[in-house]
Amino acid sequence: MKKLLAKARSFYKKERYPEALPIAKQVLVTDKLNDEALFMVAHCLYYARRFRQSLRFWKQLEKIQPNEPYLHLNMGACYDDLGQAALAIKNFKRELELDPACGKALYNLGSLYYRARKPKLAVNYLERCYSQKHSIEAVVAKLAWCYFKTGQAEKEQVLYEQWLLENPDDTWALNNLGSHLMGQGEYNRALLRLKRAARLDPSDKVVAKNIRKAERLRKKTK
Repeated sequence: MKKLLAKARSFYKKERYPEALPIAKQVLVTDKLNDEALFMVAHCLYYARRFRQSLRFWKQLEKIQPNEPYLHLNMGACYDDLGQAALAIKNFKRELELDPACGKALYNLGSLYYRARKPKLAVNYLERCYSQKHSIEAVVAKLAWCYFKTGQAEKEQVLYEQWLLENPDDTWALNNLGSHLMGQGEYNRALLRLKRAARLDPSDKVVAKNIRKAERLRKKTK
């Protein structure tokens, strides 16, 4: 059995899941409570998109190792993919109880609430995820939307500015920062960002529309 487990582990570590799966299952034939084999089988089934079967093995592992790292994270992912949001949230929160700094759990919770259009619930998790620099590219747009929807204008602006320091040619951020500054009545600063976005992508109609709006509003204030 040790040789089988070692072989399964070798394939698993190389992310050769279709090859690891049947070998790990063989281990479970003789040792039903082998936690490593249970984890590998459950994870391989998840990557094969066999979510219900994956859950069955995660639940078996939960009975013998309820505090196994990433156990509830993976269970939450299965429930999320099955469209069972309440159970996904429950498991992601359970993972955070065991590991408050788990970036994947923070991101998944924030994303679930974001998709449900619940910015007040999403913002805390996405903010913590962003502060850890976890999944930054996936987080930034969601977090910006949450700041906008919850009226946190200062944080929204800082977020765009921070992002642009690392990504100065990001037309999405330039346009959104320009639109934000326009909303604050800072039309000259808004136009600097918007016109840069237009130079980078002359075909962007949203940017062009915001430039016309900012110029029109600036004239009214003169």
